[in-house]
Amino acid sequence: MFRNSLNLDVLHNFVPLNALTRTRLQEVVAGCRIQSLPAGSVLFRFGDPQVQSVFLLSGQVELIAHDGEVAMVDATDVAANHALAPGNPRQFTATALTTVNILAVNQQRLYDALLWEQSLSSLAQTLFAELPGDIDRDWVLRLLQSRVFHSVPPMNILALIRAMTPRPVADGEQIIHQGAEADCCYFIREGRAKVVQHEGGAATVVAYLGKGEYFGEEALLQDAPRNADVIMLEDGVLMRLEKQDFDRLLKSPSLAALDFASAERLVSSGKGQWLDVRLPEEYKQGHLREAISMPLQDLRHKALQLPQDLHYVVYSFSEQRSAAAAFMLGVLGFRASVLTGGLWNLSPEQRQSNLETG
Repeated sequence: MFRNSLNLDVLHNFVPLNALTRTRLQEVVAGCRIQSLPAGSVLFRFGDPQVQSVFLLSGQVELIAHDGEVAMVDATDVAANHALAPGNPRQFTATALTTVNILAVNQQRLYDALLWEQSLSSLAQTLFAELPGDIDRDWVLRLLQSRVFHSVPPMNILALIRAMTPRPVADGEQIIHQGAEADCCYFIREGRAKVVQHEGGAATVVAYLGKGEYFGEEALLQDAPRNADVIMLEDGVLMRLEKQDFDRLLKSPSLAALDFASAERLVSSGKGQWLDVRLPEEYKQGHLREAISMPLQDLRHKALQLPQDLHYVVYSFSEQRSAAAAFMLGVLGFRASVLTGGLWNLSPEQRQSNLETG
């Protein structure tokens, strides 16, 4: 009945997944897989921290409380529409009585999505009351549904929209040139665009963008030249946001930084993970112990391979690449912080005791 792929229509039968829009649900379960476990498997134990919400898709599970009370949940029961035995720490030990199919969803990611979804309507009404009456409301709602705004204070969102200036564009017009200096980013209010990268004389379309999406932010985050061309596929309207407004209203509120001592404690506790976003050759020359290597250029495509229940401390030599990576991880729904100053900020003693090669 169930394959390893996720059916969003099936997942929308579960509470509180059914309170999420299809787009938000897709983000919450990104990287999750249906697990098939044999009878006798322990799903979680009494006293375990509840890091994940576990949903029973098929089969039967026995729940045993600390006092010996026993309950059985069948996937066809109404009770199975909810996560199995919620509680932190766990108040039951859950054991499969038959072969079961389950889906484990990172609880913090789920709760963050629910909070945003539930506050979206009131936030939108506040914005509409403050913005000009002729504002495109559908476009504003699409903006708010983007994860890029999740860690931005509501008043910053209002200021962001007010800081944007409209730019009418024509079909075929090139908005951004690869290699050019970056002084702004764009949000698409109307129209579609394609993103084209040039390498070794070959041009490759790497993305198509539409209403409510944005581009040009990566170069601003890295203080680097543009890494692609962006060309309009039809007439439209773009909303331009200048670099100083991007830094003040969007970048700064979205990024958290940790000094080395705080980051090291987080990683040592098992709740954090070093993430090295430099090139593989740079990683081999010296990296923090147990750091995962995931170069910035690969992050957008490979990030969903990362465990969802860890807080990632992102680093490079300085903060430029790591800031771009942490911002991107936040957009994808991960908790991420930047190592203050990067590796260049470590003392000689810290380098000697914490870096390894290979």
